[in-house]
Amino acid sequence: MQTGDAAEESGGETAAESLRSAANVLVLSDGMDPDARASYYDELLPADPTDLRVLAVEYTRGPDGWLDEWRDHVGRPPAGTAIVSVDDGTRSAAAAGTQPVYGGDGTGRTVSTVESPDDLTGLGIAIGGHLKRWDGTAGPALLTLDSLTVLLQYVDLKRAFRFLHVLVNRVKGTGGVGHYHMDPGAHDDQTVATLASVFDAVARYDDGEWQVTTR
Repeated sequence: MQTGDAAEESGGETAAESLRSAANVLVLSDGMDPDARASYYDELLPADPTDLRVLAVEYTRGPDGWLDEWRDHVGRPPAGTAIVSVDDGTRSAAAAGTQPVYGGDGTGRTVSTVESPDDLTGLGIAIGGHLKRWDGTAGPALLTLDSLTVLLQYVDLKRAFRFLHVLVNRVKGTGGVGHYHMDPGAHDDQTVATLASVFDAVARYDDGEWQVTTR
């Protein structure tokens, strides 16, 4: 995202406050950095985490892995949970299709599986189905996609851009918020800038704090 007349750096506000009017946010951080992950949960979530309805799109972890991380940082599950697990053939715990799954604490979540990581049509259908079910229901909704870095291992930049352009408009149309994670160190500046142009804001984790740029 370019700085200048069309963008503003946050000043004097918390990261979450700077993002309050942003429907779709590119989150730039090293996903393997535990401090960055903890800070994301502490500072960037758009509402009380236990009030959120969360739709998690996971390329690197199964449903249990995502929920374990949420519990580690938040302590309690979200008010509602739907998970789209993008399977590269190495994970087989979740069956294809959409199904309710119940954890050991009785917490329900809906899990969908997209069997091919380059199947953006299937991924869009799965995400759209969950968003449609949540449209008009009470409580704030958050889509998290983890991660664009992994997505770009399976599809080229042009396809990813087109997919995200449609997805951000769909999220905005539901009144929800989308967070799209990406490791900036894994990409050249032009790739990051190209994808950043799709979003309302960019939050970059740098030297222990979030730097927010909005359009």
